[in-house]
Amino acid sequence: MSTDATRDPDRVLLGLCAFALTWAAVVFQAGGFTTSIGAGMAFLDWPLSNGSVNPPGWLTNLDMFAEHSHRLAAAKFGLILVGLAAAHALRERRREVRLLAFALVGLVVAQGGLGGLRVLLDQLNTGADHNRGGVGFGIAHALMAQLTVASLAALTLTHTRAWRRADASVPARVRSLAAAAPVALLLVMVAAAVMRQNRVTLWTTDGQGLFLPAVGEGWVWWVNALHRAGALVASVAVVGLVVACWRAGIARRLAGVAAAALALQVTLGILALGLPQNPHPRTIHVLVGAVLFSSTCCLALLCRRARPTEAR
Repeated sequence: MSTDATRDPDRVLLGLCAFALTWAAVVFQAGGFTTSIGAGMAFLDWPLSNGSVNPPGWLTNLDMFAEHSHRLAAAKFGLILVGLAAAHALRERRREVRLLAFALVGLVVAQGGLGGLRVLLDQLNTGADHNRGGVGFGIAHALMAQLTVASLAALTLTHTRAWRRADASVPARVRSLAAAAPVALLLVMVAAAVMRQNRVTLWTTDGQGLFLPAVGEGWVWWVNALHRAGALVASVAVVGLVVACWRAGIARRLAGVAAAALALQVTLGILALGLPQNPHPRTIHVLVGAVLFSSTCCLALLCRRARPTEAR
């Protein structure tokens, strides 16, 4: 008799998870583009847009199109996750996997709520002499999106053969440090969210290099510098995790995805510096960042799941 550890993955649930991840990329692209062009307040109401699900002019006005298409894509994503949870309730035997599928519904509801508060508590709606409410909830909305997609990637991982393998092993030191790369990436994304939501992304340098901003002062300069410095530290951590997984034979394809995403992410960061008026490198930078964070989280989970071995 087969056990949960040896049974072949459920292809239906794996396919549904893969579809949900694909649609998450659409939501990220739409949301990232909306923020990149500063269209987050194209509509002052929420959840409707100018009181409608089909507001006049949204197909011809770029700001309205960006924001409303993001809302529509996000709403569909929520429905997809509800369906995914229902499918797990019917087909999945592992209790912890079912709970993760149910938790995703809660995460996407919270994500939508944060997006709504970002609009309703914006300075344009409150009339306040500051915009800490709108910016604060915008930052939380951006970070919750990353955590939601990473959780969805982890759910997808549980339906793969890599997750069910019982023979993988990594050095105890690597297993203990597996979380370092995802944590480092998350801290980089915190700085990025602060920059983007405050619209203080200083892409200008002094011409001597691509690292330190040449303009700005106080916290604005520091958050930009910390984002770039943190990216260097996170890159080292990701490379270390990828190499460890590759040597141990753990999900080498996934390790390759993380490595490719890291290389592309660095390239996009450099392009964003060189093309400050073009929103597309920054938008794709956000999307690839989600791929990098999610794949790194999955590698870390696999390392934690593997048997520890003492280094020779």
